[in-house]
Amino acid sequence: MTLKNCFWTIVILGAMAAASSCRKAEKATGVCLHNSSIDYQKRWAIKSTRIQTYDANHKLVSNVVTQPNGYFEINADFTYYIYSDDAPVKGKWSINGNCQFVLNPGTSRERAFEVTQLSDDSLTLQQTSGLTVITQKYRVFKCPSLASLQFRWDLTFTTQSPYGVDTVFRNLIVPEAGYFRLYADASYDLVLAGNPPPPPVTGTWGIANPGCVLILDKNKPNERSYEIQKLNTDSLVIWRKDTTAKQNYLRHYAKHK
Repeated sequence: MTLKNCFWTIVILGAMAAASSCRKAEKATGVCLHNSSIDYQKRWAIKSTRIQTYDANHKLVSNVVTQPNGYFEINADFTYYIYSDDAPVKGKWSINGNCQFVLNPGTSRERAFEVTQLSDDSLTLQQTSGLTVITQKYRVFKCPSLASLQFRWDLTFTTQSPYGVDTVFRNLIVPEAGYFRLYADASYDLVLAGNPPPPPVTGTWGIANPGCVLILDKNKPNERSYEIQKLNTDSLVIWRKDTTAKQNYLRHYAKHK
């Protein structure tokens, strides 16, 4: 389950909470952000989402853990962005009188979370809806170094998501073949398979700040930028919005062996 899908799962579960309010799983004691000396207004990389479901006797009947791609950005101007597997989600945030972290306050999408853990490098949010407890864990986002990207990355598949004003219509997984190689001299090669294959593409690359964005062919007519959603020792996931085609592209790569 992606973070965005989990977000809408929370919306549905929230509507069910009233029907089972007499028998809820226990809520965790929260951290009050009003009194926190830790800077939480920054970008947090998504670590995991856990959904636990209990029966009427508070017995755990389901425990599902996923590791979505992406990050959660909390801004000082009381806006937030979630860049996850499908498409970005954005809105407003606040802290209510109960010290809960609230997304989209005063709207039909309002959701309140307990902050169960906060440090300089980790954040945990939790919401209880009826007999379901959703726990979302984050770690501080670290912009990748140039050296960590200087490899050949083999393209495995791309998720395409056409979007409208305020919604994503569907997700289409497109198997693809080819590779993307980033060199230490700030050049790159892009080779895609096909019948016939398109001509190889070469150019320049770099990391732009603020935002830690992968930029190809900066200051040229074909300039493109990508959000780096995931980078580890063997995989890379990047996201791009094409505002002309009204498409979100999420490209998955594996490090060449």
